[in-house]
Amino acid sequence: MSKKRSSEEIQESGNILLDNVLEKIRVAYQDIKIIKTSEEHQKDRGVDFQIELIDKSNERTLEMFKLQVKATDEPVTALKTTENKGLISFQIDNRHIRYYQKEMPWALLFLLCENANQKVYWYAIQLDSSLERRLNQSIAQNKRSMQIFLDPKNVLEESSFNTFVNDAKKSNVAQFFRDSEQLVTTISADVDFKVDRSKPLLDQLYSLFEYLFGELLYLPKHLITQYYPFKISEFQSSFYHQFKLYTNNEELVTMIDSFKVQSDGNIDFTEPAFIRDVDEYEKKAKIIFERFSNNHIYSIIAEKSRREVPTRYFKKRKCNCIVCCYSRLEIPKVLKMLQNSRAQSLEDRMKMAYMNYMFGNYLQAAKAFEEIGVVAKKKKKETLNLITQFNLIKLGRLIRSNYYSHEELELGKKMMEINLDKAVYFAPSNSHHRKLFNYIKESRFYTDSVYEVQSAISKLRSEYQSYINGAQFVTHSYEQLLTGFAKMSSFIGGNMIIYDRFAEFSMQMTEFTEGLFIALALRETNSNVISNFNNYHIKTLIFDGDHKVIWRYFNKYHLKSISYVESDGEFFSLIANLLSNHHVVCNVYKSYPDERKDFLHERYAEIFANCFCLAAIVNMDEKQVEKIVIGIMHCFTKEDLPNFEVYVQVNNFFNLKRRQLSDEMLKKLIIFFLECRGTYREKPLELFAEELKLRNISISLSTSQYQKLFNFALGDNGELMENFNVLCSFYAISEETFKLRVKRKIEEQLNKKFDPYHYNYAVIWGVLPFEKSDLLNRFIEATYPDPSHVSFGASFYGPQANPYPKFDMLFNLCFKFELSASAITKKKMVGFGDYYDWLLDLNGFDYNKFKVSWLILNPTKFFFQYYAKSPKLKEIIEDYLQNNRDIQVERLYFDIYSKKNNNLNA
Repeated sequence: MSKKRSSEEIQESGNILLDNVLEKIRVAYQDIKIIKTSEEHQKDRGVDFQIELIDKSNERTLEMFKLQVKATDEPVTALKTTENKGLISFQIDNRHIRYYQKEMPWALLFLLCENANQKVYWYAIQLDSSLERRLNQSIAQNKRSMQIFLDPKNVLEESSFNTFVNDAKKSNVAQFFRDSEQLVTTISADVDFKVDRSKPLLDQLYSLFEYLFGELLYLPKHLITQYYPFKISEFQSSFYHQFKLYTNNEELVTMIDSFKVQSDGNIDFTEPAFIRDVDEYEKKAKIIFERFSNNHIYSIIAEKSRREVPTRYFKKRKCNCIVCCYSRLEIPKVLKMLQNSRAQSLEDRMKMAYMNYMFGNYLQAAKAFEEIGVVAKKKKKETLNLITQFNLIKLGRLIRSNYYSHEELELGKKMMEINLDKAVYFAPSNSHHRKLFNYIKESRFYTDSVYEVQSAISKLRSEYQSYINGAQFVTHSYEQLLTGFAKMSSFIGGNMIIYDRFAEFSMQMTEFTEGLFIALALRETNSNVISNFNNYHIKTLIFDGDHKVIWRYFNKYHLKSISYVESDGEFFSLIANLLSNHHVVCNVYKSYPDERKDFLHERYAEIFANCFCLAAIVNMDEKQVEKIVIGIMHCFTKEDLPNFEVYVQVNNFFNLKRRQLSDEMLKKLIIFFLECRGTYREKPLELFAEELKLRNISISLSTSQYQKLFNFALGDNGELMENFNVLCSFYAISEETFKLRVKRKIEEQLNKKFDPYHYNYAVIWGVLPFEKSDLLNRFIEATYPDPSHVSFGASFYGPQANPYPKFDMLFNLCFKFELSASAITKKKMVGFGDYYDWLLDLNGFDYNKFKVSWLILNPTKFFFQYYAKSPKLKEIIEDYLQNNRDIQVERLYFDIYSKKNNNLNA
């Protein structure tokens, strides 16, 4: 009897079945791209995949929608007796139905994969008008799930694909209007608070803000614009769009225009009528401007006259609360405050709890939020209480994922079961609090912004394709991206809501990062995008970004460096704080319990790596580079860096900034890294030695320093060859007596134990000869292909990878010395594949067999110099580029035929 398959195995078969069906559809519809992307981060919400349909002719997105995919091994059968006779019945969670219809802003289609008969059925769940009634009945009966009914005629295949897509389009329209209706309900009349219109207008606006911002620093914009004096009647609207608030209240715009903010933060009041009979009018005006700016309302516009008045107000003041210390990267202060918490006010206790969460101490954060919730409820701070309960639910998930004892897992489970519906239910109907509670409970701060971010990034990608194809256009997509992301991140962080450690936020951060770099790539042709980083960009990428993602898009969009423009130079202060305080941070860590150290260390290391990733790509003058380098040296003398990834980013900084260092500083750095006992010294020593070589400058070391170099490169016993490359890199910049010593030692070691990689490196650096070397025959034997041993890369990635990477080293050295393979060996060189036959005869090769991807297999300067000699190859590449828009090959063409390719790696 066969063993019954697990649900995971059944689901995997269903996913494979869907992939097979989509592949058949791709064959039938070759004018569009069908891109299926995993939505792993939304599985708990019942979303499995995203489908994007793209027009191949112009790379424009035609349609985008989500899928939930379920699978069964049992043959599905239609109902025969119920009122749903003829339909297929399937059970689904109530919470998923509620999310699909009530909360998510995208179209979603439900798919059922019948593995037995290899069929995929679809159901447009958002178009079923009976679901809401049945869902309410199911919830009222305390049921967790209910039946949905699929039409067996809706089988996904080539012939039904248009109908399938049309259902997705209709669902998109339905969700748009459903979302709009919910928003109208959410922002309906301000019945719970009335502004006293008999008071001066300044007092009216101030009293409204006192009410709205009583418990929160950031609010959703629609909860601000629904009130008088922004909305002066039920029949006139006020709204927010891309950092601007629009109103029909001309008097309000006139009043704000009369408040002239000065550079020192003071305000000149040019119209006495607006401040007459107002107590503490300057204090009130400043608070109003601060509320505007904190909520990303940077100007207010009169709809009728189109007059626009700025509302920016960012007054510099030193605050030593834990959140502000964290934002300045004064990490020792933060950790000491977390250890010695004496916070009294609810606001300070919220900040302390939130910082515990930020540094991964989820149990302590949970305890603190639970205590704050009790106090907030007693003090009738209902919004604050709701946020603590929301945070506890999220912390429950994090505790379940990061702790392992039974007691901790049970605590996490209990926290995840907290029900927020009661808090919403008891808030007065149609009140500000009811609307705000729903907004938080349903995570609309995320769902409202995510559509804005995703549509903006989709437009930016299409605009970038247009840009590289030579089109001229004006874009406002970056402003849309920034607005959507800023609203979400500020509401989360400013109100201390736990959300930014989850995959949903990370996905938006990744898309924001990509959009940022696309905008920078478009800066030459568009004035509506950014031309440099500012403090907002820098701090967002440091605290919420990922250095790997930053490098991915920096390289993908072919940026060389990025300007940073801020009068206060805050970025450089952040770097200085990080470096000067590192040893203090390490000492504080040592006093933490072992079970908390990993969490704290991980967050700190992420910030450190992000900071130096940005330092590497940001433009700075020689003085600033040298200042940071000195800070790194002082840091290294006291403590090791947090982890390997941080060393990688510091080395990236050294690599991209070394040309700005003086000769003397390069020499100082070399001696410093020889003398210090820290780890990961190989790369900086190599980089600085290579830079001196490019400048034709030698370095004089003492006998003890030379000995340290030998010990570092070869091990204390002189036999290990662990950092062989460093020894070779010093050869070109050293005195003659040292060169002879290096050469003898390398030859001695290679004769004892030959290593083709070490020999290759020694020849590249000029330590050993090539053609007349006694070791050449051993190198040829070691690199000559053995067809029975193909490289892992070739077997894993396919034929486009180098089949014999060691053989490539032989070709590279032949090209360096302008020798043919036949000049150094009588071994047969042909017959190891079209790629190597092409390398042997660029002009005589049959180019019907040529693959343009071969050009990127070995992007060394010696390969490129060899390619540049072939007129036939140049003709082939130019012909390819006339018919294909390929950024990578365009870049290669420039590198091959540019006279400046000496900067490429050997």
